[in-house]
Amino acid sequence: MAGLALLERLELGDHVCWTVDDDDIRQSEIVAVLHEGLLSRHKVVYSGAEPDRILTALERRGAGVKAALASGQLQAATPEGSYLAGGSFDPESVLAHWQVEKARSRAEGYLGLRVVGDMNWARRRIPGAERIEWYEARVNTVFTDGYVMGICTYDKRLFDPLLLRRLALAHPGAAGPLLPFDPDTSLRIRRTERPYGLWLSGEADMSNRHALKAMVEEAFVMRDGRPAVTIDATALRFADTAAARVLLHAAAAYGRMNIVGCSPVLLRLLQFHGAGLIPGLLVTAGYTGDE
Repeated sequence: MAGLALLERLELGDHVCWTVDDDDIRQSEIVAVLHEGLLSRHKVVYSGAEPDRILTALERRGAGVKAALASGQLQAATPEGSYLAGGSFDPESVLAHWQVEKARSRAEGYLGLRVVGDMNWARRRIPGAERIEWYEARVNTVFTDGYVMGICTYDKRLFDPLLLRRLALAHPGAAGPLLPFDPDTSLRIRRTERPYGLWLSGEADMSNRHALKAMVEEAFVMRDGRPAVTIDATALRFADTAAARVLLHAAAAYGRMNIVGCSPVLLRLLQFHGAGLIPGLLVTAGYTGDE
């Protein structure tokens, strides 16, 4: 994704909260991300208040918009045609829609699915909009297999700073007007099958704890008879008390968990907060192999 200043290090599997306060920068970055998706043989979906402007800008970049729209590789709609279909925001229905869209994109042979959502509709008095925080945390489950990239854009001039902060907590990654997306300081979460569980990289901390909580809980829901959920922390550069508490709470509430590849700091945090008192929790400093 060469040429991007703020979003150039994104990859499939990332779900990012992008706060922006400049309309020209927002359009330029969105168009670049969408164009790169088309070039990468990804299915590309945009939802925003003025999709025609985005399509026109894409055309100016030589993206072949008409052909992409005709083939279905490119989709562009207003929020009323996507998130707010039916006149309200039904987060469960939207989550189900993304799972269906992901399966359809795979069946059509695309190498990935890119979704850019202009989320400014959430500040309006729309039934269901009060559940946007819940949705942003739960939609992380769409990204764990590394097939979908999602960018949620929020205009910081329109949202209450406290609400914007809570929304950011629900995303594993963030970018801002002067803050490019950095995978080293964001949290990346991917599902694993051998052993079953989650692989974590980057930093797990207060800033993304709601995303981590949603993903760990979902892993237990989807374990399908497997005896344990393994959290591979080998690639975590940093974890704080908030992340440790999320993992310990899940282990205590939902059953067997193995936390492997822990750094010395994470080991101390887990032990300090009572890991040894939780039945069925195994914490190690190295990878244990297949369950």
